Amino acid sequence: MPDLLGATNPVPNYDAPSVRITPPAPGGDPNIQNIVDTDRVTRPDGQEGQQGSGDATNSFAARFESNFMTFVQRLRGAQDLPQVFLTVLQGQSVEVSSGIRTGFAEEMAQFLEFIQMDEGQLLSFLENQAQSGSRFTGALFQVLRNTYNDPAASELTKSDILQFVRRFGDYTSTEHVEDNLVRMTDEMTEALPGKWSAQLSEVLAQLENGVAAGDRAGNLKLLREQVFPLVSKYVSLTHDHGLARNLLSAMTLDVARYENGDEAGLLQAFRHLANSEVLPREIAELPDAELLRMLRETDFAKASESNAFADRMAKVTHRALSGEAGVNTQDAFHHIMNSILINESVYMPLQHIMLPLNWNGHLMFSELWIDPDAENSGGKREQDGSGPVQRILIKMDIQSIGAFDVLIQNRSEGVSMLVTCPKSVAEHTPQVTESLRNILTRNGLNVEQVQVAEQHRPLTVSQVFPKLAERMSGVNVKV
Repeated sequence: MPDLLGATNPVPNYDAPSVRITPPAPGGDPNIQNIVDTDRVTRPDGQEGQQGSGDATNSFAARFESNFMTFVQRLRGAQDLPQVFLTVLQGQSVEVSSGIRTGFAEEMAQFLEFIQMDEGQLLSFLENQAQSGSRFTGALFQVLRNTYNDPAASELTKSDILQFVRRFGDYTSTEHVEDNLVRMTDEMTEALPGKWSAQLSEVLAQLENGVAAGDRAGNLKLLREQVFPLVSKYVSLTHDHGLARNLLSAMTLDVARYENGDEAGLLQAFRHLANSEVLPREIAELPDAELLRMLRETDFAKASESNAFADRMAKVTHRALSGEAGVNTQDAFHHIMNSILINESVYMPLQHIMLPLNWNGHLMFSELWIDPDAENSGGKREQDGSGPVQRILIKMDIQSIGAFDVLIQNRSEGVSMLVTCPKSVAEHTPQVTESLRNILTRNGLNVEQVQVAEQHRPLTVSQVFPKLAERMSGVNVKV
């Protein structure tokens, strides 16, 4: 977990406005404000707090002066996910590489079949990914978000909101947490020798039955009074600081989440908010059963239940990382998983969506970054006096064509689009520009400008979304 022992200095001009879209030059655009240099991350005051921090060879070394700088540094390494994933898909679609087991090959074949989509399936897929990636949606959470962002809100009110949100997050993660607890107990059983393993196997069977019966209280009692004492005693007597001990440490967090996500605690936190008059009357007076139904039937919950892509992606990744793929494929999936986790970091204020696609026989992999709070950004105005700007960054790699970056900006004057593309596409700039204008117009959008240019240097997430730098003005240190 992060070390929260102090705060950094504020970032000078972190909320300064960005400029309109202009084609990126090979050396970068000097007019873009607040760019976080991911090649050489410095402190907010412009000084370097770590010797050798500007050395590119140390780009993945541990950063001791800042959790956020570590995140930004690793974010740079995650930018080539479309290229890595497309390479994996292309390799598996042509032939089974040496070292790949039959099970993984079959799983990958099913995954490739799953991502064959037409226009209607693509729209449904995107909607599902967007909804399953936003847990806190709906009227209730919009009220809580507005209250939390209200300058007049007290610290006590904000604390109550955060407490409810934490409980809701753990409550909706119950199935995932239970799966983790069963899996880790099973792995500890395999890691323990002899009689220790036999004793834990009996406990594991009871835990599986308790999870199937939905007995949260009984499962917690079993974990606290049998699993933890048994494995702790084994580690104490044998001084075995290996897998079983590591699993027990990791299990501690899931047990805490499991306890925090019970229905009684969630309802208590909600009633506390209701008594504080934070919520509208029609929501505050909901009966317990109706409230739980509303919380269980959010767009996020419905989308998560039907998110077949996440399930298939998890199965493919698990097989690859378990050694069923060749060495090169296994390394690629390590990179893919690291990139996904970085984009789910607590420092990432953007919604991240992945889109693998087989369209008319052409493989493509895309990533989208969207600012979900652009409309509620407090009314910050751009340098030219216009209102807040909404941005979407799309990175894609298309088989046999190459890499594209698409930046879409929506402001009061209209929509602007910048496309950086391979040289073979840039040679047809007038036709591409006209086609994009027609697409935007047909969808009822007021087109301000469309620019197409050859890609000399990929756009970075921190370049497009300067609000990432806001994380540097908070508690942000390591020791």
